[in-house]
Order: sequence, then structure tokens, then C-alpha cells
Amino acid sequence: MSLFLYNTLTGKKEEFKPTTQGVALMYNCGPTVYNYAHIGNLRAYVFADVLRRTLEHNGYKVKQVMNITDVGQLTSDGDEGDDKMVKALKRLGKPMTLPAMREVADIYTEAFKKDLQALNILTPHEMPRASDHIKEDIELIKTLEEKGFAYRISDGLYFDTSKFPAYGKLGNINLTGQQAGARVEVKSEKKNPKDFTLWKLSSNELGWESPWGIGFPGWHIECSAMSRKYLGQPFDIHTGGIDHIPVHHNNEIAQSESAYGVPLANFWMHNEFVNMGETKMAKSGDNFITLQTLTDNGISPLAYRFFLLEASYRTPLRFSEELVRQVQDRKLYTLYKTLSEFPLGGVINDAYHSQFLEALGDDLNTAKALSLVYAILGDIEHLSPEDKRATILDFDKVFGLDMENQAKLLKSQTESIPPEIQALAIEREEARKEKNFKLSDEIRAQVEKEGYEVMDTDSGPLIRKKI
Repeated sequence: MSLFLYNTLTGKKEEFKPTTQGVALMYNCGPTVYNYAHIGNLRAYVFADVLRRTLEHNGYKVKQVMNITDVGQLTSDGDEGDDKMVKALKRLGKPMTLPAMREVADIYTEAFKKDLQALNILTPHEMPRASDHIKEDIELIKTLEEKGFAYRISDGLYFDTSKFPAYGKLGNINLTGQQAGARVEVKSEKKNPKDFTLWKLSSNELGWESPWGIGFPGWHIECSAMSRKYLGQPFDIHTGGIDHIPVHHNNEIAQSESAYGVPLANFWMHNEFVNMGETKMAKSGDNFITLQTLTDNGISPLAYRFFLLEASYRTPLRFSEELVRQVQDRKLYTLYKTLSEFPLGGVINDAYHSQFLEALGDDLNTAKALSLVYAILGDIEHLSPEDKRATILDFDKVFGLDMENQAKLLKSQTESIPPEIQALAIEREEARKEKNFKLSDEIRAQVEKEGYEVMDTDSGPLIRKKI
């Protein structure tokens, strides 16, 4: 089945054709580990995971690389402000040393990996850390300098974008008449407003030795160096959030293509934001929700994953706990409960599987693919319960909702519910049918006091022990 993906580089859907037959090489811009990831950040990694699973479902052998940025990203796209890791040291009252920076990075890297695990995201094959690749950064910068693409000013070495006429081609960024202070601030010594740091000199002797002095690699050079080391150049797919398009990813393209004379990646794919109200979720603001916050509020990380899958990765999403809770109680747990009641031993239905591949082949249309699950559940003419279970579980190899394990867990939890709690649930359901919501709420509170929770799913009330 053909796989068509939206390529930001060309602005259209294109059939995926890898550089090596049967192999897909993918680089995902990973987190800057100066704080906990928020659920908006995590959309990028759910998207990348679905992409990987789809490629594998289509028979490709995937090599997935996701970097960990633990040095080099400044607080401004205009090469101003502190390194974000330095910002973390200040926030946590740590000494300004490289070992302290590593210690902080270790804390947030482990937290990020736990988030990936909670969201059932497959572990990337490589997760290189920027601070372990200073040598590769310096080698790449030397190449750019030797080829005349770099120049030095008082605070470091910069890339001369005037030497790369195609700058801004990703996303068709209009650079004509770019004004100072618009997105990238002008530093008086820079030749052009859009020129960017290759090596930033340290103002406090914190950093690494280099031919240009003690300092840090630029954020952009790190991704170029690491992606080339682990995947070669060009590789097949580069992903990230849409906020990376104007600066970070155009900078990667400019320096990598200037250094080596070939494309960095053939496909560039970008996910949209998760918004709180009218603005995107951001660590710098007050609208910062972590996965742990959802868990503490009784929302499963897999419910958030389901919520993301119900929309195209290229569609902005407005987040609310109420919406995700509805997904959990009325869709996700209903699905788990239904599957737990279906027997094993079925076969995957070819007709539905073909439709599934067709939906995913249309730029990862997970919303359409999920709709097939409900079509299967409602199909009483063509599928046995066994075949329904087998087909849906096969789809879940891409959805990543852990349906088989969660269905088994839910069944075991349900079977172990004490009779008195089951009786309360029946009494509560009767109260709801009679629209006696006051009594219904009182019974729910009593059930929760006993250490259980009751959820109203499409297939009836569901009781389980609190996690």
C-alpha cells in the first residue's frame, strides 16, 4: 500500500520513497532537558511514534533517532539570552559547572523517558545527547569555516545566510524586507538579521575548548551533526513541531547543505500546537501542564494519546481536561471493556485492514483509522467477535493504545470487585436512570471512599480499583 506524507519542504503530499529500499531513516527533534516536558511538547513524540509504527506496519525497517538537547539552545531565536540549561542551573541554585549541568539534564531526561513510557511510545533506536557530540559539532563548523560560510564577531562564530540563496525554502518563509525585532533580533555586528550562531563564546568560562575559544555549540549545529552521524545524509524523514520551521529547521538545512552539498532530509514533517485557550502551551507561561498533572487528576496518559489520535497531527488542538476525561471514560475504557469480553482465536479481516492502511497512507489519517474500529464493533454481518478482536488488536500496533494488556488488566480488576461495591454501582445506575443525580453523586463518593472509581462508559458503568 502506498504511503503519502505531507512534506513541508514542497508544501504537498508526496509518496514516501526511501533512499534505501525497505529502510526508513528518521530523525525527531527531541526535548531540551532544562525542565519537565509539557503535554504540548509530547504531541511531537506521539506523532513521531505513530509515524514510526505506520512505517513498520507497512513493512519498513525503521531506524529512529531522537536527540536530547542538554546544551546550546538559547532562550531567544536571535542568539540572545542564556543557554536554557544555564537558566535551569540558576533556577535550581546549582553551581555554574558542566557536571552540574549534566546532573540537571539527567533529571529531566529520565523524566522525559518516563513520559514516553507512560504514553506507550516506542523507545527510539538512538537518543544521542548534544553534550556528547561536541567533537562532531566542531568538525562541522570547521568545514563551514573552510568553505567560507562562517564569520566571527565578538561573541562567537556565525553562519552567513547570504551565502546560501535557498535560505527559507522550508515552509516557503518570506525573508524579503525582514525587519529587526520581528522574529530574529538584529545583533549590530551580524551581517544579516537571519545569520545564526555556530559557536557561542562563553561569558563565564563555562563551556568547551574550541578553535574559537571556550564556549558552546549552536543549537542548530548539534542536530545537523548528530543526524548525519547516526543516519548519514540525506536521510528520509525529519520531524518536529511547526515552531521549528522558521528558524531551527531552516538553519539546519542551510548549514548541512552548505557543508556537504546534498540535502539533509528528503521529507520534513511538522505537528501543530496543543493550545490552552487561544495560546499555545509553553513552559515560559502559566499554561504548563505535565503528564504527571493529568495522572494526578485521574486521567490516563493513554487517554491523552487517544485524544491526540482523534485529530490530524497537522491540526491545532484545544486542550481541556474535560475533553480528555470524556475520551477516557466514554471511548477508551469502553473499548478496553468490549475487547476484554471478546474471545481470542480470530483472524485479521482483510477488507478492514486494507481500509486501515489506506487511511494511514493518506498522511497518517488516524481519525479515519480510529473510525474503522467503531465500524468493526458494529459489524454483525461479516465479523465474528474473535475476528473483531484480532483485527482491532492488529490496528493497535499503530495506535499504540496498549489495548490487549489494558483489556486484560481491566477484566482482572472488574472480576475482583467486591460484591458490596458492585451492588453500589447497580444502585447508582438506577439512580441515574431515574435522574436522581444527587443520590448518584453520593453513591459515587461512597464508592471512591472505599478505594474504587466508577466510570460511565457507552457500554454501561465500569468499576475499577483506583491506581
